Parts: sequence; structure tokens; C-alpha cells
Amino acid sequence: MEKDGKKRYRIIGTAGHIDHGKTCLVKALTGTDTDRLAEEKKRGITIENGFAFLDLPDGTQAGIIDVPGHEKFIKNMLAGAGGIDIAMLVIAADEGVMPQTREHLEILSLLGIRAGIVVITKADLEWKAGLREKIQEFVRGTFLENADVVVTSAADGWGIEELREKLWNKIGVNGRETLSFVKRESGLVDEGKVVKYRLPIDRVFSLKGFGTIITGTLLDGILELDSDAMLYPRGEKAKIRSIQVHGEETSKAFPGQRVAVNLPGIGKDEISRGEILAAAGSMECTMMADVRLRLLKSAHRSIKSGTRVHLYHGAAELVCKVILFDQEILNPGEEAVVQLRMEQTTAMKAGDHFVIRFYSPVETIGGGVVLNPNAVKRRRKQRKLEYMGTGPQQFGAAQAQNEISDINIQKALQENQKDSFCPMGKKETTGSKAAGQTAKEIPVSTIFLRLQELYLKSGFTPPLTDEVKSAFSHEKDFSRIFFAMVRGGQLVRFDEKHYIHCEIREKALNMACLIYEEKGVIQTGEFRDRLGLSRKCAITLLEGFDKERITVMENGTRVLRKAK
Repeated sequence: MEKDGKKRYRIIGTAGHIDHGKTCLVKALTGTDTDRLAEEKKRGITIENGFAFLDLPDGTQAGIIDVPGHEKFIKNMLAGAGGIDIAMLVIAADEGVMPQTREHLEILSLLGIRAGIVVITKADLEWKAGLREKIQEFVRGTFLENADVVVTSAADGWGIEELREKLWNKIGVNGRETLSFVKRESGLVDEGKVVKYRLPIDRVFSLKGFGTIITGTLLDGILELDSDAMLYPRGEKAKIRSIQVHGEETSKAFPGQRVAVNLPGIGKDEISRGEILAAAGSMECTMMADVRLRLLKSAHRSIKSGTRVHLYHGAAELVCKVILFDQEILNPGEEAVVQLRMEQTTAMKAGDHFVIRFYSPVETIGGGVVLNPNAVKRRRKQRKLEYMGTGPQQFGAAQAQNEISDINIQKALQENQKDSFCPMGKKETTGSKAAGQTAKEIPVSTIFLRLQELYLKSGFTPPLTDEVKSAFSHEKDFSRIFFAMVRGGQLVRFDEKHYIHCEIREKALNMACLIYEEKGVIQTGEFRDRLGLSRKCAITLLEGFDKERITVMENGTRVLRKAK
């Protein structure tokens, strides 16, 4: 096994239609019956995700997630599927490819899973005619096109040892095959850079004498007993009493492991599936994200701007609107950079995969990759940022260009004609020079782009205005452009010594409105924690809203004005 910083563990996940033998297959491999609920035993179907562990030749274990196959429990399947590295697509010999076989494979593809095995189960029964040919046709063009196909029967053990060997090979523990995983490379500690841990919570329960237990698949970093922990998106600090990996006490857990964490002082009912346990200060709460969205070719519905959908990210289920930037409709099979505007607060990271399902009737229609997890609202006609890639590294390069939208500032500058000023430093005209002639619209200046980038990237810690002036002291057009941005509303006064970008301020205002909607009051501490601000910054923002008559103090508490 590698040194601590390089340790990687793998999660195997089942997928497939109901009653195709997924749970029996896992029991044959591990000896564990993953159906733990009384209702599951009574009905003979899997309702919630089940968990087991596969012993490996090197003495370690790989986790196995057994997902439900019924269409009514797709949301439960999605809560567990995000942590899968290797998929076992299960197809019963007597039934063949069925509706949830198709939907599960589409979901695995949307979640970025790139390794797997096709498992034919119930081989002791009469086979459906032409099964192998139909399976071959079904997986063509997917990540399973060239995957191994293993025939099994849990009833008599046929093929189980062959499947176990194939899984070992996929994981790479016996030296026969090295699997390149692209889903969670951010979990590594590479070149001295420590990646902070992140644990999406997919199950919450309590044990007498211990209290609240949360479980999940550790995505990033190393979780240790003395780790500073915080629950997101609520922004509440938590204490870790104990950690278990695969049922055994441990002092640390590594990416890819199934982890149980004991959190004292927090009631079971106070935590929900979909929240995230992560290093304190490592994530930001968000209600907007720029993403690259792809609709499935098999989808029966197109998306218009403003379409309401179910969003599945990590173990969370949210509701959001899809905002299209430069087109009126997104059709099946098409892909575009869009903005997701959530109705609930969440926490994401660039490079995360997600799935969307139509709001009603509920059906899987697409998914994609998060580009900017903490986006700011932009009008549809504003120029969108051209994201050149879908992973964290590519996004980082794209983010350096920043979110440039020059339409409003262009208008502000053109309205400033009395100064005979053009963004590029000279005015270009076309045709006659008669009175009333307007300047030809040309790209905004480099100075504007630099200022826009500076204030967007500085977020809630804007630079001193005097320092900005000093930094641009050699730019003769700085003052005109700076104050045109102020007049145009791009820069808003933060306090006597600072300006803040309007989109950053709007993010703060949206959070204040959300807190008021949820709690009926806007507490400074909660506002501060949800946005990850200093107390001084939070007070400055809230007092600014008071001055603008957006909020008001009543009997010692801050509320939204009724008119707003």
C-alpha cells in the first residue's frame, strides 16, 4: 500500500433493473446481506443503499455499494452512486436489458464513471433469446463497450470466483491491470499540496451510548480524529469523537473508503442526507453554479431557460432552475454552459459531477460537470465565460479569465460622451461625421478587464481604493474607467475606503433574503457563517442593506422591509 499521502481505496457499485439479483450477487461475493430494513426483507426488494466489503489479496478491502433497482428509488440510487469507482452492471439472463438497466447506465456515464464489468446473473434460469448480442448492442458507445462480461449464478456459485478475480484485476491489487481513475484524483496529496477532506453524508442514524453517526464515501483528503470539522452548507462546526472504516475503529480515513463518523452534541434529526462533513473553511455555500450540462440523446424533453429540475449532486437532492445563456432551448443530445440557480443552499467544488431529472414527471434527462461552484447571477444576454474544460484544473485556467460581462459598462462609457472618452483610448467612427454620429462599439479596455477581475476575485475582501489607485497610477484612463464602473453600477460602495463588485454584493443580499425566508429574522452570526465572512464584513454588509432600506432593525432583530 502507498504512503499515507498517496493512499487510494476503491468503491464498487451495483447497477441494474429491479429483481435482477444485485443483492444476491453482493452476498455471494462478500457473505453480507445488504438489505437491512424490515420492509426490504418483507417485500424482497432493495429500498435504501446497502453496503458490504470485498476482501482483497493484499489484506485490504474495497467497499461495495448495492443500489436499489426500482424506478421509485432512483433518488436513493443517486445518493450512493456518486462515490462509485467501478460499476457492476447487472443484467438477469432471463429478462435481459430493462428500463432501469438503461437509466442506471446513463446515470453512471453522467457521473463520470469510466470503469466497470457487465455481470449476467441468474444464469441457472432459461436465457432470453439473443441476450449476448443485445447486451453488446446496448453497451456500444458507452464506457462499458469493451468491458468484461462475466456470467454468474448466485444460486450455485457459478462464475462468482471469476467475477472476484476480475474485480481484483480492475482494482489492480494483483499486478495484472492498473486502472486509471479520473473521478477522484483530487483526493490525492500531490507534490506537497494537501487536499482537504470532504465526506458527503448519505446516511444518518444513532446508536445508544454513542449518539449521532453519519456515513459516506470519503471523496477528498485524509480525515483524522483531530480534524477541524464543519457541516455544510449550514456552516456549523462539529466535533469528531470517533471514526470507523469498514466497521473498525481507526484514527484516520482515506479517499475512497466507506467511513462512519460519530458526531457528539448534534441530534440525529438535526442532520440530513446530502449535507457534507468537510474541513472547516474549505468550502463555500452557494445557490448558483456555472456548469457544463449535457442532455441525454435518449431524453424525451428539451429544456428552456428557466426550466425547473431536480438536481442530484453528491448525496444531495435539490431543486433548481436551468438558465441558458446564449440560446432559447437545449435539445436532447446537446451540450452547453448554463447556470443552475438552486432553491436551497448547497456546497460544491469545481469538477464535481451531477445529474438532473425533469421536475414532473420525474425522469433522468441529463447531467454534467460543475465549472464554477460559487457563480454570480448574470443576465442571459451578457457574454458568458467560455470554459475550455470540465475538470478542476481546466476550470482553474478558465477562472483566471474571470467572469467578464462588458455590456453594462460599455453603455456607461458611451453615456459618458461629454468626456470624449472611448474604452480603447480613441474614438472610431464610420460613415459621415455629421452631428449625432456615435462611436463604433469596440471591446472594453484592458484596464476595465483588470478591474473587473480584481474586484470579482477579491470577493468579500475588496482592496483599499487608495491601493487600487496607486496600482493603476500609470494608466491615464484609470479614473475615467473606474468612475464609469461606479456610475454603471458594477462597483458599489462597501464602506468609506472600499468598493465591492455588484455581483458579490448581490450574493450577500440573496443570502440575507434566504435566511429571512427560512428563519423570519436575519441573525448576523448566521449570515456571517453561511457566507464564511468575518464578523466585521458581515456587519458592514448588513448595515449597508439597512441604509438602502432593504432591511430594518425591529426590536433588536433585523428583518426585510415588507415593501421589498
